[in-house]
Amino acid sequence: MYQAIEAISKSGIIQLLEPVQLEENEQLVVLRISKRSTHTETPVSAPSKDWRKFVGLLKLSPVFGDDPLAIQQEMRNDWD
Repeated sequence: MYQAIEAISKSGIIQLLEPVQLEENEQLVVLRISKRSTHTETPVSAPSKDWRKFVGLLKLSPVFGDDPLAIQQEMRNDWD
């Protein structure tokens, strides 16, 4: 089970903002949310809008090698 617990850091020590009962040797995950970024982000190039690069990619796929109608019917049978 996950439970969000707010805390602050004072002089490098984590202090919980509300009392929490913890078990001995309980495993915790600490997620640091900081306004300051310690790294510079690499700019992402704009995605290509040319859909033609995807044409024929699944032609040799063993998953989609059957008749498209048969594939659809098999998928629908899995829902029943």
